[in-house]
Amino acid sequence: MLKFLFIIHDYFGKDYYSIILINSMVDDDSYDDAKVFDLLFEPNNAEVLTRLKDGPKTLSYLSKILENSEEKLDEKLSYLIEKAFINKIEKDGKVYYSASLEKLSKVMESKDNFKNIDNGLAELDSYLN
Repeated sequence: MLKFLFIIHDYFGKDYYSIILINSMVDDDSYDDAKVFDLLFEPNNAEVLTRLKDGPKTLSYLSKILENSEEKLDEKLSYLIEKAFINKIEKDGKVYYSASLEKLSKVMESKDNFKNIDNGLAELDSYLN
C-alpha cells in the first residue's frame, strides 16, 4: 500500500510543497516518535527526504542543494541515520544517502501519528503566520 506524506517548507522566503510516496512495510525497532516527527518535518531534513524519494544521493550533492557543510548535514541527519530512517553508505570514496521507505511508513501507520502530523502542521502554520 502506498501512502503520501505532504510537506510544506519554506526555502529562501518561498513556500515549497513536497509529496513523498511511502511504501507500507514494517520493521520492529524502537525510537522516540516525537523526536522522529520533529526531525522529519524540520525543513532541511524534509528537503533531503524529498530529494531521496527518487533514489540515493551523494552527501556532497545534498550539502550543495541545502547550502550546508557536509559535516553539519551529516550531524542534522545523525538520529535518522542511527534509527535507519535514512541509510548512509560509503562507496568509491563518496558518501551516499538513501531513504528507508519501509521504516518511514512504519512511523506513518499509526492513527496517533497522523493526529501528531495534523497537530504539527497546525503548529507550523501558527508559527509561520
